[in-house]
Amino acid sequence: MARRQNGGNGQLEESLKAMQQALTQMLQAQVNMEQNLTAQSQIQTAFLARMAETDKEIAQFRRQTEETNGRNEQTFARIEQRFARIEAILAELPEAVHRRFDFQPPRPPTDQ
Repeated sequence: MARRQNGGNGQLEESLKAMQQALTQMLQAQVNMEQNLTAQSQIQTAFLARMAETDKEIAQFRRQTEETNGRNEQTFARIEQRFARIEAILAELPEAVHRRFDFQPPRPPTDQ
């Protein structure tokens, strides 16, 4: 003879119902977590793309700065050469004027 199941005190059914609710809540939490991860992944991707663009711009600025510094060094070298030539000309100018006009600069007085 088969035994007949009776409802008992309903604890089993309540437990199953509570487990189903917990499972539903857990699945919803998992869906929310996956959505958050997707959003975070999109944010991270956008951030990394912007970071790559910034790195590219910084590299470009560095190249431009290096080029400008190189041009400045060349310009300063030419300026220094010109000043050296001018100083040499000016240093020799009094002697050339002296020779041209047979001019001797006055000598300091001697104590007698």
